Amino acid sequence: MLTGIICLSSCTQVNYNNCPIYPVAGQKVANELKKASYADFPNTWEWIGRINKLREELESCK
Repeated sequence: MLTGIICLSSCTQVNYNNCPIYPVAGQKVANELKKASYADFPNTWEWIGRINKLREELESCK
């Protein structure tokens, strides 16, 4: 038992960062979105809003 306690005391805790890195859309995507109107793609814009909320949550995870 004493040997087990001695071995466990030498173990260190590992710090894991499970936050994924959010991919940046880039200039090509930005140029396409400039041409897209909200009236033509309302579901896409709603989805982009949800993706932006996820990005903000991931930023707070850092």
